[in-house]
Amino acid sequence: MNPSGPADAAADGPQPSEAMRAVLQRLAELRGDAGDRYAMPFEAARRQLLAERRWWLEEAPAIRTDERTIEVDDGAGGRRALRLRDYLPGGAGEAPARIVYLHGGGWCVGSIDTHDGILRRLALASGLPVTGLDYSLAPEHPHPAAARDVRAVLAALRAGAPGGTRWVLGGDSAGAHLALLEALRARDAGEVPVDALLLWYGVYRPVGEGASMRAFGDGRFGLSRAALERYQHAFLGGRPPSEVPDAFPLGRALHDLPPCWVGAAALDPLLDDSIRLVDALRAAGAHPEWRRFDGVAHGFLSYARLLPDASEAIGAAAAFARRTAAHRVSGR
Repeated sequence: MNPSGPADAAADGPQPSEAMRAVLQRLAELRGDAGDRYAMPFEAARRQLLAERRWWLEEAPAIRTDERTIEVDDGAGGRRALRLRDYLPGGAGEAPARIVYLHGGGWCVGSIDTHDGILRRLALASGLPVTGLDYSLAPEHPHPAAARDVRAVLAALRAGAPGGTRWVLGGDSAGAHLALLEALRARDAGEVPVDALLLWYGVYRPVGEGASMRAFGDGRFGLSRAALERYQHAFLGGRPPSEVPDAFPLGRALHDLPPCWVGAAALDPLLDDSIRLVDALRAAGAHPEWRRFDGVAHGFLSYARLLPDASEAIGAAAAFARRTAAHRVSGR
């Protein structure tokens, strides 16, 4: 399950597992004749994604939640209200750490509602409180709006938490990208960093070439190169990546980052991003914990109702968060 040798994934025609085939069939049934969500106007795509997720959320485990809003600087001299939801497993009030989770969706769609099942399972598996954040979405709020939201919310949460609380920042896809960006920003600013990162199938560089993009960029398992290019264009406000050098983590120095857990899907055009990230972290002297889940596609964490790999991936990252929090507490 660990990367070895070349930086790119081998494009040897891997196929979905039986469970992933069942997921893909169910997704097609749920979509019906609604059309291609990846090509819809973003407002319509947001509604469609939530509609597609409702069946998967029906069997999400029960847990106590608390929803609230927080006001942050909108970057234009005003204020913007962001929605947060806390997931509170039993005994979490005495927990040594808190996980802040950033949902995926290409920076343009997704919410704490579409990712509610992931958030519930992560809180229960880790035994730690988890806070989900509805950061500002593109194209209405292009980069660096979402990154600015993450920074502001983390600062506010820290200000209201007991002293000594450890902070784990995680996310999937675009959320993993934002989590890693915040860790880099805090390091470069000389600020107190988060204590660990949980990064699932993230996008860490501009859309480019690679074995996994060649193998899966046609969208046969959902996410396509065309969708990624459309998301990237919206996220960057129409600017080419060369004009926004701070927008992607790969290509920047990756030294002195907190401990990282990196998870990837084998049938994902973004698989090479995770492999390249792990290689770059190791070259910088880090020791990331890494898992590639074979036979599953991008976004698989949301499909735990039919896919055991989703619960396994969440459990592995949750165990890493617990170990890291315990080590950091005892080591300081």
